[in-house]
Amino acid sequence: MQNLSIVLVEDEPGDAGLIRYSLKFSGNEHDVHWVSSLEALDTHLRAAAASPDVILLDLNLPDSSGLDTISRCKAMARETPIVVLTGHDDMKFSLKALEAGAQDYLIKDGVEAEALLRAIRYAMERHQLEKRLQESEELMMAAIEGGSLGIWEWNLITDACYTSERLLKNVGFDADDDAAPVTLSQWLALTHPDDTSAVEQALNRHINGEAPRYQHEFRLKHKQGHWVWVFESGHLVGRDAKGNPERMVGIQQDISSRKEMEEQLRNLAMHDPLTGLFNRRSFMEAMDSEYGRVKRRDHYHTSILMLDIDHFKHVNDTYGHAAGDDILKTFAHTIADNLRENDVFGRLGGEEFAILLPDTDQAGSDHVAEKVRAAIEAMRVQAAGVTIKITTSVGVAMLSANDNRPDGALARADAALYRAKESGRNRVAHAEISTEPPTATA
Repeated sequence: MQNLSIVLVEDEPGDAGLIRYSLKFSGNEHDVHWVSSLEALDTHLRAAAASPDVILLDLNLPDSSGLDTISRCKAMARETPIVVLTGHDDMKFSLKALEAGAQDYLIKDGVEAEALLRAIRYAMERHQLEKRLQESEELMMAAIEGGSLGIWEWNLITDACYTSERLLKNVGFDADDDAAPVTLSQWLALTHPDDTSAVEQALNRHINGEAPRYQHEFRLKHKQGHWVWVFESGHLVGRDAKGNPERMVGIQQDISSRKEMEEQLRNLAMHDPLTGLFNRRSFMEAMDSEYGRVKRRDHYHTSILMLDIDHFKHVNDTYGHAAGDDILKTFAHTIADNLRENDVFGRLGGEEFAILLPDTDQAGSDHVAEKVRAAIEAMRVQAAGVTIKITTSVGVAMLSANDNRPDGALARADAALYRAKESGRNRVAHAEISTEPPTATA
């Protein structure tokens, strides 16, 4: 990562010192400016010659607290990504922080340089995508208002559709193409099967007077066979003497690029940027779903494996963080190659990984755990000019209907992982089966 201009907003000198210390010894000469309040941040930003690359923001300051701190910081520095430093290891609170305008969040307790720099890198990337998405939406609205879009007109009596040349080109047809759709029914036949019902409902709601206009985003099949995302808007412009609708006009725009950016943002929110695996939030959502199946279905088994890289800190200290990143990526790819398509593999943080094995009993999970352990033992990574060999320890647990929450199984697998490491590492250990009945909830 290049040298960055970082503003740290933290009123606790001890916490600020730890963060600055971590950044100082991260391997780069980052410019870190520390302020202890939003007022001081505003003064610094006004005096600075250029905007910082990122703001590290504590939420509880002398002149602000909670999510309002994010909103106020965002108003001061709209062009700067924000990483929230929080003491809350709470998913709902973290999501609220992202909704308030932060690009990422990090738990302050025990924060290390590697995790901090990854959060900064993720926040900067997410901020750029959000900026491009906003610019795309602003351009789309300008185009709609200017009228420079594909135009259509629908005769509700005959079903005939007039479409402009621009609109036809959205889906690969020329103006004189005999194969081009000429009725609404033919256009609906080109609509993606998953979208057809919603398009018809949106049209009918407007025609029946339940919505002031018709607006919808959906996919149309291009003449060459691929799907094109379009935004369509329209309204009734004619009725007969009895008030029955006769004519409707509207516009259409190709929004495939915007949809692609939205997908990238979704992927960033769901996946670990280094390995491409599910992040902790997405992995826990998958566990929630599997836990529901375990509770609903008798004799349905799901297991979870917790893994980490043995002596990974020593590897980082010996070969450097770049080599550590290469090892993490190779570790992830090696394990993924040994899993089924429906298995869920995630990076929970640092060198800590987890695998969810749906519809898998104890014997099956033992087989996968040993298979994964052996694959990592056989793995070799070329990094820092040397060949590096690593091993992994694995803890195995079964999801249980007796658990109040699915992370009970995660805790048991983590305890088994600890026993595997205590027993010498590079081995598999099993958790005890949960037998306690679930606590009643209101």
